[in-house]
Amino acid sequence: MRGTLPTVALAVLAVVPVSACRGEAGADAADALITEEQQRNLAELETRIFTLVPEPATPEDDLPAERLTIDLGDRTLYANWVSRDPAAPAFFLLHGNGEHIGEWRPLQAYLLEKGYSSFVFDYTGFGSSTGAPTVARLNQDAVEAYRRFAERAAEAPERIAFAHSLGSSILMEVANRLEPLPTAIMVHGAFTTMRDVLVDKDVIEPDQREQYPDLWNGVEQVRDLAMPVFILHSPDDEVIDFSMGEELAGAVGERGTFVALETPGHNNVYQTPDDATWAPILELVR
Repeated sequence: MRGTLPTVALAVLAVVPVSACRGEAGADAADALITEEQQRNLAELETRIFTLVPEPATPEDDLPAERLTIDLGDRTLYANWVSRDPAAPAFFLLHGNGEHIGEWRPLQAYLLEKGYSSFVFDYTGFGSSTGAPTVARLNQDAVEAYRRFAERAAEAPERIAFAHSLGSSILMEVANRLEPLPTAIMVHGAFTTMRDVLVDKDVIEPDQREQYPDLWNGVEQVRDLAMPVFILHSPDDEVIDFSMGEELAGAVGERGTFVALETPGHNNVYQTPDDATWAPILELVR
């Protein structure tokens, strides 16, 4: 995630099911509803909070990346799969706002060197992927991309979902719907809730919180995840405050592990991957 505004998607009688915004396949009768005002505010917000950076030409390197397309009917996603051994443990990677899969090649190369396969994809509208991004579409993107990942990693003894920044909110939202379930999930540089980060970045005033739907609420979602959860955050994160990682770790309870990474900033985990950052991460899943 670049800059100071992380991507966050984020009153009248309630009329819209929350599941419709989350991209879920149908609404539970007990689902909370959002108001017409909240829906309008969300739609407006979604037009300006996603930082879309075009993917440049593929660099000339020796990374054995297989370029994949994921056809979702009204839009097409692009992904890179890197593997030398179909039976190697595999990472499913979800990037942050203002990023594209080309920027994650250094991390894919690092993971390959350490014996891991990896899969990273661009959300709707990001990189070369087509369509206009919304909260619901990004959630659906992750589910469909994981399905393709699981096909490629069918022989992998472990399938680890690793998400950064915005990707963490998407992953916490959809993790229990991924098939087969990931062995573990890791969220790095995550924010607590959409409403929290909107206030933190001065997008809205604190007294405007209720004017936006309570989507991407990691504090609630992380409590119900069906797999081990690792919360990773750097005290030197200049984009998402360290305290948000601590709050998520407190919410997940005994199934969670909190790791304070000694990295110099928010994006170093993928921009400059090295043993100093990644050795303690990989040790968690060995």
